[in-house]
Amino acid sequence: CLLTLGLLAAAGSGFGCYIMAMAALSPCPPLLHSYAGVTLIVLCWVLFVGSLSYVKLMIGMILRDEGHSALVWCGAVVQLGSMLGALTMFPLVSVYSLFRSGDPCTTRCPS
Repeated sequence: CLLTLGLLAAAGSGFGCYIMAMAALSPCPPLLHSYAGVTLIVLCWVLFVGSLSYVKLMIGMILRDEGHSALVWCGAVVQLGSMLGALTMFPLVSVYSLFRSGDPCTTRCPS
């Protein structure tokens, strides 16, 4: 059971890495304006959210049998992870401008 959850978490993290890489390569990621690119990113989002949500749900169900205190700590760790994610992403977006929007008036990427 735990091995399966670990593999699902690793797979979900892999999908998340692909999504992050495509965001970092914006506004001109590979496969831009192709059906394969659209299909791949939508599929990655669905598998990313689905696999990690399932892992979080199963961890909650396992900890439910351990008692109220375990669930409280689980919730605290989830909130800590959200805080660390926000503290990591804020400088990447606002200070270093790693992610930027494309120009809506230009549909071509520079070569």
